[in-house]
Amino acid sequence: MKFKHLSFIVVLMLLMGIFAGCAGNNPAAEPTAKIEPTQKQESTPEAEPTPESGNSFAGGKGTAEDPWQIKTPAQMNMIRDNLTAHYVLADDIDLSSFENWVPVGSFKSLSDAPEDAEVPHPDYAFTGTFDGAGHVISNLTVSCESPMGAGLFGCASGTDSSTAFIGNFTLKNVNVSGFYLVGGAVGLQFMNCKVSNIHLEGNNKLTGMQGIGGIVGTGFDLISDCSATADITVMGDDGACAGLIAGGTTMSPIKNCTVKDGNITADGNLTWGFGAVCGAPWGAAEISGCKVSGTSITVSGNNCRLIGGLVGFAGTYAPSDPAIISGCTVENVIINVSDSADSVGGLIGAGKEVMEGSEVMSSFTVSGCNVSGSIKGGKTNIASVVGDPACAVSVDCEGEMAVVKD
Repeated sequence: MKFKHLSFIVVLMLLMGIFAGCAGNNPAAEPTAKIEPTQKQESTPEAEPTPESGNSFAGGKGTAEDPWQIKTPAQMNMIRDNLTAHYVLADDIDLSSFENWVPVGSFKSLSDAPEDAEVPHPDYAFTGTFDGAGHVISNLTVSCESPMGAGLFGCASGTDSSTAFIGNFTLKNVNVSGFYLVGGAVGLQFMNCKVSNIHLEGNNKLTGMQGIGGIVGTGFDLISDCSATADITVMGDDGACAGLIAGGTTMSPIKNCTVKDGNITADGNLTWGFGAVCGAPWGAAEISGCKVSGTSITVSGNNCRLIGGLVGFAGTYAPSDPAIISGCTVENVIINVSDSADSVGGLIGAGKEVMEGSEVMSSFTVSGCNVSGSIKGGKTNIASVVGDPACAVSVDCEGEMAVVKD
């Protein structure tokens, strides 16, 4: 399985060599040559008895037609033993007995070839399906040991022959910290893997440096019908790409997602790409039916950019086929930025170059949207709807944000 395209992962992997792990909030000084999956669990509950069905799950066979049924935390932990199977929750799960949950599925490059640098190896990623069946997973704590992929699932991906899926559950009271690709549900959601109907409720905290999202850290496929309330902290200088639904995406639509309350905070210098729904939807052709209310975004370092009440930036890179931003509402959102900030908007910060130094810019349209709230601070390209409208083909958005400069 090979995919050749510009992506968020490429940018991250160019930077990640200076980080060796993520215990606590300080990256290690020594570089890491490659990422090895970690399977050791720091705290393991007592083993569950084997049920009469003949396996360690509550029922099922692990097939799409008869998925393995999960009723206990120990059974949830067993998903990592078969990353290709199909699972369904049969009860609510409380993960408080795990002091530090090891994410299910990890990122490792398919090979050492440059064209495979951003492709997850299917032997390490979760490639099955996980259906929460409307249940609640609570008290998830993750402090990751590898540079990429922190969450309930670290890395999930489809294959050429199968589609992966994670969805239909509520996450409650999560505390997830890492460096790159940090999400409540999934750190890295790669191609041919849908994420849908996941709801982040309660007291939720996520901390990372780049690609931090309440539901998905970074996604390469559809994210739909999700909702989130969370406090997200972006660490250090050059921190980037954070949102309460997804930190960043690559050519992936986001549909019918809701953000209520919560905060995004970044105090480092040269930070960029922050939005309540998604900070960095690279090349996303569609963002539709999303609603944000009562959320605050505070970016206080010097020379920050690309900050929006909905998304940090937007657009595809095909001028004849701009991205569609439609039917979205930003309500009572408070954006506070430093006096040196650039491209800050109530809905969208701006478009973005396809890569640093390129003259190829994104393009997008806005229709049927609404904004309200306030923006305080900023230096250039600060506006109620689109901070820098140069990449906007058309803008149809009602309401306005109060713009106050110190």
